[in-house]
Amino acid sequence: MIDLIRVKNKEEGNKKAHDILKKLVDRQTLLALSGGSSVDYRAMLVDPDDVVPGAICVVDERYGAPFHKDSNELLLKNAGVKEFADKHCVESVKILTGQDFLESGKIYEKAVRNLLSRFAKRVGVMGVGEDLHTAGIFPFSAAAKSPDYVASEVVDGRFPKRITLTLKALGEFQTFIILMFGAAKREALRIMLDEKENDMQKYPAIFFRKSKIRSYLITDQNI
Repeated sequence: MIDLIRVKNKEEGNKKAHDILKKLVDRQTLLALSGGSSVDYRAMLVDPDDVVPGAICVVDERYGAPFHKDSNELLLKNAGVKEFADKHCVESVKILTGQDFLESGKIYEKAVRNLLSRFAKRVGVMGVGEDLHTAGIFPFSAAAKSPDYVASEVVDGRFPKRITLTLKALGEFQTFIILMFGAAKREALRIMLDEKENDMQKYPAIFFRKSKIRSYLITDQNI
């Protein structure tokens, strides 16, 4: 279930995301954060300093050494999220711990199960790629149909080793905020909102439209 929110640009979009989060998030909330070019967590979370969840986890990760230069956890750290979490004593759970690829996924599976058992309120901040992948759930990937909450998978692309929440895990959330900015995302947005497109294996982000979970889709594009 998608509520479409149109904004002028990325800056306004991230401020709108903050406003929604402020109404939804409290100390009883698990907040899952994605990486990507659309999110600006300094504007959304850090600078306003008034959206404080009980725990923060990452939606997906590009496997490698902890805080490697292309990791989502480094993006969050550079945006001030780690310092923000420490300041407010917010539990912060990350994927990269120095273990091997498959073991890292198994460890995160246990961590996610633990978080879901402790936090009944769950909110995710998501992005969508030009191929309609979301999190690390790529077209025709195992993560789209896995019975687990976390999948470790080698996919096509610049960063092939991915550890990600699965569609099953996303199904445990109550609310998503989805950010899509720029003309390059226009066709993906069109497909995502097209009621005739229903293949979640081919287009994983269709999940947000087909699911009963409320999703706020913030974009600067018209279709």
